[in-house]
Amino acid sequence: MRILASQFRAARALLGKDQEDVAAWVGLDRREVSRWEAAKYKLFSSDAEDMQKAFEKNGIEFLAATGALGAGVRWRKPGQKDRFRGAQFRAARAMANLSMRDLQATSGVNRNFVTRLETGLIGALNLETLKKLERAFARLNVELTAESENWGAGVRWTVPDPFSQPAANEHQ
Repeated sequence: MRILASQFRAARALLGKDQEDVAAWVGLDRREVSRWEAAKYKLFSSDAEDMQKAFEKNGIEFLAATGALGAGVRWRKPGQKDRFRGAQFRAARAMANLSMRDLQATSGVNRNFVTRLETGLIGALNLETLKKLERAFARLNVELTAESENWGAGVRWTVPDPFSQPAANEHQ
């Protein structure tokens, strides 16, 4: 299965890890991980396979594009503690390759709120604010997928080829 750079970014974000952590898992330099995530390398090498295996070892499942849906990532097993779906929103932002400033402009949600949400430093929230974020990601062709009894929550592209869609913010 071909893994997209956006999937590597989203997997790392779902886990809440930085590029140094991922680099250490597979014996790469942080700059190499950065290049993988920026799609500056073709993702068909043994390094890409090693990165995929490292993420899978840490509980991530890579989803291939199927039919009308695009590729994505999710927790391999249900039951991850993510009270307000902060890790899931962080992964969606990484999938779409958005900065906090970009997400604020796209969603109308203050980036300070997004920071608190993504880091789990939020006590309560307005459901309409979450809906604004979900609608913004939907416009970018990114879906936050629900947990089931068989697998955990995650994110995926809602179109088979997000890079041919004008709404996608990533170039590969």
